[in-house]
Amino acid sequence: MEVDKIEAFDYMLHLFEEWRDNHETIKGKPFPKLTAMKLLFLAAAPKEEGDDDLLDIFDNFYAVPYGPVESDVYNAIQANMLPSYIAEYRSIERRKECIDFSSEYKGPEYEPIQNAVKDLRAKNENLIELNAFELVEITHKWNSWNLAMDIAVFMGQMSAKMSIDSIRDSSKIFDLK
Repeated sequence: MEVDKIEAFDYMLHLFEEWRDNHETIKGKPFPKLTAMKLLFLAAAPKEEGDDDLLDIFDNFYAVPYGPVESDVYNAIQANMLPSYIAEYRSIERRKECIDFSSEYKGPEYEPIQNAVKDLRAKNENLIELNAFELVEITHKWNSWNLAMDIAVFMGQMSAKMSIDSIRDSSKIFDLK
């Protein structure tokens, strides 16, 4: 069974919230949209060369000045189409009517999402505490982003599509520590 991209991101946000709840400095604070976009990329991309990734689900990344953005997810956020979250000005907050996730997002199709976030946490538990611009700096070190941005600049545009192969084959699998 194939998982819906927007539902997969919705579940990922829930996992990010659980992760944030383990860090007193950010627990309960608004979750910036830019932070969510950077964490999505870092969770979706391979952690080591040849590792599993979520790029078959999150397959529409564009290089923009603030790093990679999954365009379909970004558009869903902007249109308030996330099942359990609502976009505020610069943050994403849980919808008031969505309190319990225990019955949602169960099943083997969601295990890759859970494993990707778990793997990201294992790389650096404190990554969740970084602010959006610190995460932007990390994503700017990926060759796939740099290549796509070079193409965008050359074409006089603000963004360029990042191929899945370039993300997977990036010679810079960044150390998240």
